[in-house]
Formats: sequence, C-alpha cells, structure tokens
Amino acid sequence: MVDGTFLIGTDVGTFGTKSVIVDVEGRILADSFEETDIISPRPLWAEQWPEVWLRSVCKTIRSVLSKSKVDPSDVGGLCISGLYSGSGIPCDEDMKPIRPCIIWMDRRAVEEVEWVKRNIGEDEVFRVTGNTIDTYFGFTKMLWLRFKEPKTWEKTHQLVTTYGYCTYRLTGEVCIDYSSAGNYGGIFDIHKREWSEEMMEEMGIPRSFFPEEIVESKTVVGEITEEGSKLCGLKKGTPVCAGGVDAPVAALSLGCLEEGDHSAMIGTSTCWSVIQDELRLTPKLINYPHVAYDREKTYTFGGSATSGGMLRWFRDQFGQVEVTLGRQIGLSPYKLLDLEAEKVPPGSDGLIVLPYFMGERTPIWDPHAKGLIIGLTLSHTKAHVFRALMESAAYALRHNVETAISNGIPLKPMMGLVDGGAKSRLWRKIFADVTGFPQLYVADSPGTPLGDALLSGVGTGALKGYEVIKDWIKAAEVQKPDPETSKLYDKYYRLYLKLYERNREVFRELYNIIS
Repeated sequence: MVDGTFLIGTDVGTFGTKSVIVDVEGRILADSFEETDIISPRPLWAEQWPEVWLRSVCKTIRSVLSKSKVDPSDVGGLCISGLYSGSGIPCDEDMKPIRPCIIWMDRRAVEEVEWVKRNIGEDEVFRVTGNTIDTYFGFTKMLWLRFKEPKTWEKTHQLVTTYGYCTYRLTGEVCIDYSSAGNYGGIFDIHKREWSEEMMEEMGIPRSFFPEEIVESKTVVGEITEEGSKLCGLKKGTPVCAGGVDAPVAALSLGCLEEGDHSAMIGTSTCWSVIQDELRLTPKLINYPHVAYDREKTYTFGGSATSGGMLRWFRDQFGQVEVTLGRQIGLSPYKLLDLEAEKVPPGSDGLIVLPYFMGERTPIWDPHAKGLIIGLTLSHTKAHVFRALMESAAYALRHNVETAISNGIPLKPMMGLVDGGAKSRLWRKIFADVTGFPQLYVADSPGTPLGDALLSGVGTGALKGYEVIKDWIKAAEVQKPDPETSKLYDKYYRLYLKLYERNREVFRELYNIIS
C-alpha cells in the first residue's frame, strides 16, 4: 500500500471535463464537471487550445478536493484520460502550444487521405497498423499540418496528446501511452506494439515528435511539481499515471477486461467497443491497444461521431424553453426533453435521422456524409425530432455491432452502457430495442473518471489489479429489449441503411459545393 488513501480520476471530454475522488473500495466521495466547447472555424473543422483543457482539469480537481474535504496529502495518485487528440498538440522547443489541437472530430484532411492512398496504399497501411486511412486518424491530420501549415510544422518539437499536455503541465514529464499511440493510426504497428518508423519515414512525420518510450496507461510517469501543485491543489510529489484515450478507459470502468466484453460509451460520440485477446482485424473498425494489459489485449471499436453531440446541438438550437425551465426547477434540460420524447412511439411516427452531423467514422468511413431528417410532416413535433435523433444513434451503434459480428469477432450476450448519455432511461431502452442486446448500466458510476481512478490505484500499487473494478461496480441495472418493439425497429433500421446508400453521392456533391 502506498501512502494515501484516496485516488483521483479525471477525464477531459470533447465538451466537458469531469473529475472524481474515490477511496480504495471504489466509493465516490465527490465529483465535479466543467463544461467546455470546441472551436469550429469552418464546417467540419474542430479544434481547441489546450489551456482550456488544463483549466478545466485543475478546476475540477480542486473542486473534488474541496467537496470531499480530503487533505491533498492523503491523495495517493492521479490519472488523466482524454478525448482522442487527433493531430496532437503541436508544441515548440519550450513545450508551448503553437496552434490549437485538431481534435478527433475534425474532418479537414480529405486531400491528405488521398495522398496516403496514392503514395502508400490502403492495403499496406492496414497490414502494418490494423487500421484504414481516414480523416479521423491522427496521422492524416498531422499530414494536413505538414502540407497546409509548413511554418507550424517547422516549429513543432513534440506532438502531445490532450491529457498528455495536462500531465506535462502538472509533472514536467512528456509521455504517451499505447492507446494514444495506436489511435494515431498509420504510424503505429499493431502487431509489434511499437512505432512504425518505416511508415513515419514514408509520410515525412519525424520520429522525434513523439516520446522515445510508449508506456502502459497505469505507468507512473511523474509527480506533481511545485508549479503543478499551485495549478491543481494536489500536494507536490503526488504520483501521476500516464492515462489513456477516454473510450477504452470508459470500457474499463465497466469491467471490460476479457475477450468478448463489449460496451458503448455514450458521450459526444458513441464509442462501441469489444475486447480481443487475438487480432481479428477489419478496416471497417478501429483497432488499438487496450488501456489494461496494454501489450496483450486489443480494443476494437466502432464510433458514431455525433450522438450526444447531436442532442447538445438540438438543446442549444431548439431547447431554450427546456434550458430556462430546467434552471427554474432544478432539472437537466435533457431530462425534460426525454420526458416529452417518451410520449412519442418507437419509430417517431415515421421519422428517420442519419446521424452524420460531422461526417462519419465506422463502418462507412465517409467524411462527406451529412445529417439528414426524413419523413417530416406537419403532425411532427419537437419531441418527435428529439426521439428520432436518439434512435439514429442506436441505429449507428447496431451498424457497428453487426460489422463486428460479420467479421467473426465474438461478443458476450450483454452490452454495457456508460457515460452521460447512458443516464437517460429512455435512451437505454432505445439502445436495447434497436440492437437486441440487454444493456447493463451502473447508475452510480461516473464512467470514465472511475476507470482513471482505477488506473491510478493499479499504477501506484494502492490496488492489487485491474479486476478490482468488478468489486467497485456490483450494483447494476439491466434493460432488456422488448421483442415486439425490436421487430418494428428492424424495419426502420433497414430503411436507415438504404438512406445512406441512396444519398451518398448527394452528400459528396454538397461537400464539394461548400468546401
């Protein structure tokens, strides 16, 4: 047992940061959330200055210390996870950010995708990395910086992850874990679990932009410095672990450790994942090391780019009544929108949405795809549209699940749900009815930050191993699918698939007009 009784986990999300403080039994003493935003200078562009993330990390850590009344000297470890960092943060020789980070959601690197396809080829990239070529992956965004912003590229000394930057500011140490290295895509060898220097050379991405060593997410990479202590309120010398990409940390928070364990993180995007002990690779899905047993287990996932992001868009554009009322009565505007959507029958009286509001990742890999609402009549209400958005996220989830099954990836009979969107009872039911999988949900779990707290405990030795998480999350609810509702959703799902195929060329033409 290391000094300290308490553990802090922090997750930097696309639209907000959350921290929790727990004891070694997994009991949550306090949590804190700080909403943030992204910069979108052009359609389909998404970026952010890292200082925004650092401020929210420090503010939420200070908040949980204050709320829990825990003495900082009793904190035994900190671990920070974060949104997939896209290009990484370009930092100069003094480790100062040169420009905003181009995050995962950004779709600008279309020309760079074509360059890689011409000069290296999809088959070769897949052979080495286990992944395809798409604007989603970090290596294409890096190439955008190289080709479109050569002055930025010349000044770049390191490309640092979202949470890696926050860790650096608190500890003075630069690090990268296996999940982030793998999620960059085309420069990581999934078979050897190391950088592919051959790919880096072919793409003109310097090896020196990244730390020499790739570490496990649980690894203690540094300690809180005096400056870090001033920033976040933790005691100088507090151990800090490397952390990982938020999606696999979310899966870990549900106990996903064994082959076939699968879950969906319902945040800004949906990240549905399955853990594999052996590589069954398909370019239609994303593959990189898990944040537990990093060198052995693979995290394979399918991601819908805008699930919770669509609902936030709807809230901001059409939900001002719910926002105002929610403030007055102390309820989330999403809860109020849910209550109205519950009155709408499954299928939203003939409304179908394509949820491609920022292009789409798996399994269609189409940066040109757009959001679409079809079936509108004068009888439809705001509640119909809101429910149809929720249903579209479930259709996208099912599309990814069926892609895994068709490629021989084994799945256990229960799916887990975690993070903000999973709090909605209505959405959990929709996910169950559309996919046909019972949905396991731990109501009291904070999701990803709990996985971070676990990693900090395992890394510092305060906890015996990753399996402790199964003791932390015993109280779980299960939402079973309704067979009759599932039959109805089967019909809508088939139309959902047809809608994309029949509109794919229209989306491309629209993209060409506005780009």
